[in-house]
Amino acid sequence: MSSKTFKLSALATFIMAATHANAALYRVVEIEQPSGTEAYGSAIQTGTTSCFTSDCGTGTDYLLAGDTLEGTMGFSYKQEVPFNYDNGFYILDQDDLETYCGSELGYNTCESWAYYQWYGIDGAGGLYREREAWDLGTYTSNATAFINDSGLSTTSSVSSPDPDEDPQGSTSSPESSTKNIVINALAGTTPVGNTSSGYFDLSGNYALTYRNRGFYGSTLLLPYQDSSIVETMGRTMAFDTFTYGGSTYAVGSAAVAVFDYTDSDKDYEGDLDTCASSSTPAALEACQNIAFAQKAYYWDVTSASGTSLTGEVAVDWHSSVTSSNLDEESAEAGIRGVALAAASDDYDYDGLPVMVGFNSEYDSSDDNIMMEAAVFYPASTSSFAVGPEAWSSVFISNAKLQDGDDYIYSNSIAKDINENLLVIGESKRETAESGAYNNRLFVADASTGSPSASYFSGGIFFTGAGGEVNAINNYNEIVGQIDAETHREESGKKRRRRGFIYPYNGTNSDSTRMAVFGNQAWLLDDLTNGGTYSSDNNEYRIFNAADINDAGVIAASAFKCSGGYNSTAHFATCDSDEEVVAVKLVPISGTSSSDIVERADSDSSSSSTSRSGAGFGWIGIMLLGFFSLRRKFA
Repeated sequence: MSSKTFKLSALATFIMAATHANAALYRVVEIEQPSGTEAYGSAIQTGTTSCFTSDCGTGTDYLLAGDTLEGTMGFSYKQEVPFNYDNGFYILDQDDLETYCGSELGYNTCESWAYYQWYGIDGAGGLYREREAWDLGTYTSNATAFINDSGLSTTSSVSSPDPDEDPQGSTSSPESSTKNIVINALAGTTPVGNTSSGYFDLSGNYALTYRNRGFYGSTLLLPYQDSSIVETMGRTMAFDTFTYGGSTYAVGSAAVAVFDYTDSDKDYEGDLDTCASSSTPAALEACQNIAFAQKAYYWDVTSASGTSLTGEVAVDWHSSVTSSNLDEESAEAGIRGVALAAASDDYDYDGLPVMVGFNSEYDSSDDNIMMEAAVFYPASTSSFAVGPEAWSSVFISNAKLQDGDDYIYSNSIAKDINENLLVIGESKRETAESGAYNNRLFVADASTGSPSASYFSGGIFFTGAGGEVNAINNYNEIVGQIDAETHREESGKKRRRRGFIYPYNGTNSDSTRMAVFGNQAWLLDDLTNGGTYSSDNNEYRIFNAADINDAGVIAASAFKCSGGYNSTAHFATCDSDEEVVAVKLVPISGTSSSDIVERADSDSSSSSTSRSGAGFGWIGIMLLGFFSLRRKFA
């Protein structure tokens, strides 16, 4: 890690009345990771007692789960297809990464962006080491998972390569410290996430049996079982859990068919035609980067106690998708979140599991399988029982990719849902908006059975702002990250981002909790400034909020300047080495909106300027920019 210094640019801002008071709303509590160069908060244990009214101290009652990274991932370990975009699986190498960047991101720094995605950072991570592991004869884990300050159990089948997954049956050597493991959720204290198989040494060649398998605790969640390459190498992912009818289920996605291996444009290091017919495909170099068509899946984990479990398809693809592969593209679907609907006279899903994610629809006029945000409703409200295809899929209007015959988005996804059936998600712009191919953030009311996306706007959600929306609790408090600079990304450089919280005013929103935030959205850094913990909090700048529970505790990721930044400003400089760390943001009991001390823009600013935001109906200032310190791949 190196010290980051930079020249601050002068940026104009709209100024509202600044608020000066004496306390932060959140205490920043760092989680010391057991290993890894950088640590990211991913999930927080559930909790219901409000920390805004009860003293939660440092949040020890709520476990934080996270991941460490040594370098770039190349392709995310948490997405079914590269960038939620490439279901043709054509992005194979550095040149393809640069092409994707140019067409979908528009940066003038795409050559550099692609280089770091391919080769990693300081000799760690990167897609190259994964794709070339066969010939390199070596690979070291890029991602590890932890809960609080402890790693996952080393005796778990999740943590080390399983000899039973040997590509050759029993003659290869499983190599330790070669798995990539990430956590997506906590079911109580049980981690839920994705792991790779780890690598096996085949006489000097490193072979990977599968890139992703979902897990629940120490139990692996298997793909469709058909005695083919899908069963051997098929991918799965797990993102959430629910309990219904006395049983507990994990949900996510699972491979059901291999991609179109007859398409030679997908070949990397050999002819893929050899893979489907081989009895040991994972032992072949050409098959190391094979991929799959996937469906939304669930697994009954009630009695999970290690080893592995089979699952079932939760919902089929859209009826327009008549085959797993059409025109060299693969149909894809997955579940990201699930909630049991609260009792209400306004809808028919009381107590039933409603799920969200994405599903595939086929555009025959353009020969394109579209991946679109969807809500998965129980197919029957009067006699629902968990079973194969027990849910029906409804696409979220206004988040569909096409407007008439025109494509306005390249992909969209719903990422979480709460018991009020409020859904949050993202739509990736196909064409630039205000100088950016931005990832737009939305909320949708799923209680009516006809969800429609309403996009965040105003204040910190300025026109053209992009980001991630990651979690919503049952108080309708939404967290994620949002662009914190407004320069043009199209033919420019990537904008830096910061974490946010948005107390959305919707069904069953709590007026008292909303009032704590002044009924508006905020950059989280403005809520960690001032008061008793201001000096300690000043070591951190929050760049992502991944999860929030009903107690108000947030799992987040931050830049850390040991000893503190040079001022409390948003853009304050750091004179020491800077780190990326996982943190809990714990509400400080008894605080209110009058305690918020908004940060100045930079070290030289003489006073605070309002950087509070708004959403639907809230009028605030437009954030024109500030700088955060970021690793190239953060």
